[in-house]
Amino acid sequence: MLLTFAFSTRSGSGFTPADTVAIMFCSTHKSLTLGIPMLKIVFAGYEHLSLISVPLLIYHPAQILLGSLLVPSIRGWMTSRQKAVKLTTLQPI
Repeated sequence: MLLTFAFSTRSGSGFTPADTVAIMFCSTHKSLTLGIPMLKIVFAGYEHLSLISVPLLIYHPAQILLGSLLVPSIRGWMTSRQKAVKLTTLQPI
């Protein structure tokens, strides 16, 4: 999440603050609903499939908890950046 945040906020990236938030959460998200079927296909017939799926079973809830902890600070960052962008683009009449 930190790497995607750093790359999407660097100067000249062309991403808005809302884009950055979407990139940060969506590009790193791995879910059980996609991961387990993929593991079943790739490791079909492998008797230790349950051991292979353990990292995904740990990573998914950890990612949800980390994301929920980051939401307040990311929301504050996004709103402050959006206000700054609006103030610089407003032109007096």
